[in-house]
Amino acid sequence: TRTSSMTLLLHESVRPSFKKAVNECNSLRLICGKIVNHPRVRTLIILLIIINAIMMGVATFDFVDDNPKVSQAFEMTDLVFLVIFTVELAMQLVYHGYKLFLDGWLFFDFVIVVLSWSLSQLQIIRAFRIFRALRLITRVKVMKNLITALFDIMPRLGAVTALLALIFYIYAVLCTNLFGELELSGDYFVRLDKTLMTLFEMMTMSWARLARECMDQIWWAWLPFVTFIMITGFMVFNLIIAIVCDAVSALEHKEDLRPDVRGIFSGESSDADVQPEKEQIPPSGDDDDAIIYGLERRAETLSKSQDDTQKLLDLLVDQINLLQRSSVTVMNDS
Repeated sequence: TRTSSMTLLLHESVRPSFKKAVNECNSLRLICGKIVNHPRVRTLIILLIIINAIMMGVATFDFVDDNPKVSQAFEMTDLVFLVIFTVELAMQLVYHGYKLFLDGWLFFDFVIVVLSWSLSQLQIIRAFRIFRALRLITRVKVMKNLITALFDIMPRLGAVTALLALIFYIYAVLCTNLFGELELSGDYFVRLDKTLMTLFEMMTMSWARLARECMDQIWWAWLPFVTFIMITGFMVFNLIIAIVCDAVSALEHKEDLRPDVRGIFSGESSDADVQPEKEQIPPSGDDDDAIIYGLERRAETLSKSQDDTQKLLDLLVDQINLLQRSSVTVMNDS
């Protein structure tokens, strides 16, 4: 009995301390999230990424490599930028926890920063530090939407890519058989792999000189060149551009249809005639709970707006019926 009572007392003494520690950790998490996700902090990080990328470009000039002091200053500045990015990522990790690895954009930031530290001692690999500028994609909404659109169109883009590969293979075999024996200024069509490389160069619109070389020996040699350029340059690539534009348009339309959660929290309504009721405080917790709460509030607002619209329609119907009865009465009196 004495042992059980001592255990109970120990649990009662430890429980408040544990709850206090949990509350302190949660407060620290919220503070980190509030700081690192503040609009001004995010803008500052964008500016630092841009400045860091510019300095990496300037560091490639000879006046930096020839002067050890200038080169060391650039290295120290780059290290300061990397420390700042690491602190920012650590605060994101404290705020999101394991959910950081479930978010593709935050995980991309994590990989970039970790690789920057891991490869900092390798002179050859250090040239890839410029990929740190790719973090702008996760910060600029326009770039993020474009990358999201590209990932959304991958299934359709795969079909177009397969069609393009088939066209390349057909013309590669055709041109190798037709022009492989010609004496040209280079080995353009001697083997299938050489022909594929030549066709890739032709797809970039650098084909006129080569076509004239072939036409000097075969007068109808222009026909395969012109048809290949028309199919790949004007049809297939325009189809790819159309698919990308369609995906971007669909993404923007999806953004327009997304509920304005911030407007709901602030008490604003998209309908001018709907008066907001008593302000309700959104629940504190994860972002998912806040979004669910915002959607519920938006559903309530739309339901009230629908009721008001139905009442207005009923009133209009009554007015129309009244006017019809009045017109019939006037006609009977006349």
